[in-house]
Amino acid sequence: MNKIILPYFLLTLTILFAACVKPYNPPALEAKNNYLVVDGFINTGANQVSTITLTRTKNLTDTVTTLPEPNAAVTIKSNDGLIYPLTEIGSGTYQSAALHLDNAKTYQLLIKTSNGKQYSSDLVTCQQTPAIDSLTWEQQNDVSIYLYTHDPSNTAHYYKWDYTETWQYNSELQTIYHVDNHLILIADTSSQIDSCWQSGVSTDILLGSSVNLSDDVISHAKIAVIPQNDERIYYRYSILARQRAITAEAYKYWEIVEKNSEDRGGIFDLQPGQLEGNIHCISDPTEPVIGFINASAQTEYRLFIKHNELQDWMIAGIECELIGISQNPVDYRIYNYEDPDYTVYHFASGGGIVLAKKTCLDCTAHGGINKRPYYW
Repeated sequence: MNKIILPYFLLTLTILFAACVKPYNPPALEAKNNYLVVDGFINTGANQVSTITLTRTKNLTDTVTTLPEPNAAVTIKSNDGLIYPLTEIGSGTYQSAALHLDNAKTYQLLIKTSNGKQYSSDLVTCQQTPAIDSLTWEQQNDVSIYLYTHDPSNTAHYYKWDYTETWQYNSELQTIYHVDNHLILIADTSSQIDSCWQSGVSTDILLGSSVNLSDDVISHAKIAVIPQNDERIYYRYSILARQRAITAEAYKYWEIVEKNSEDRGGIFDLQPGQLEGNIHCISDPTEPVIGFINASAQTEYRLFIKHNELQDWMIAGIECELIGISQNPVDYRIYNYEDPDYTVYHFASGGGIVLAKKTCLDCTAHGGINKRPYYW
């Protein structure tokens, strides 16, 4: 074949082949799977609040991040028939009052969704959760946080952890002023914008087991990693770890969820039907339900880390341009600068007001709050 004609021939074949290919959407992408997902624990012991979150599974092609299940009736029921209702505190999130559930009883979770379907967990026994012995941290560029615990009764063996982290950060520039209703005022503890606190919760599934050990001891279990130079340790950082003893069945369930979370997006991902939870649809026994209810009290431990305890932890600053404006001749406190991105930095010694961008002066502009936590 002529060398000049060959490229055009191959291009024509490619175009014809592409025109014959039909897009294939696997059944998993097309199926309208909308299963109920139940997340939470029954908190036992003195003055414990139980929080349950209800959502729906979504298809791989869905663009929404979560599908909350609102307007459901959620209750905890003991084996002797006592009922403890939960109240919806947010879209799909339900919370009990502070309860004193008897550890000698068994409990189940009952759910009736807004479409009339009824769900029930199996009756579960109460697990005894040992105390967290300590949290420690180590730095090797990143900061790793480790948990230690043990059960003297040698009965827990299976553990699930989560945590809330809180960190303090300061504005790039500090000022003693704040603006309220177009007036420049001296800031107090409630209106200061120099120091802020921000919080986040763990998203990874954190599990531990001592079942293969002679003693029920968990040592040096890594629960969190903070990358080097992360702004969370700008000034001072706190992590509150929570521990629960869970059953062997619950541990197996969460292991599968953990693996599924790590492998999401692959063709061999585990499907909802492969998650053997302990919650069932009473209205339709063939309908899969995602979730595993466990009953136990949680134990907690808090750790603080200061920036000056770390090595080579550099926080990148931001550029702060300053501009000067004249004072109002009627009242020096009046502030009516038209650009909302700026606020008052200080009064100039020779007269006038020096402004800076809010991103440099107002720590709340970065998502935190200016109220010091009670434990700080």
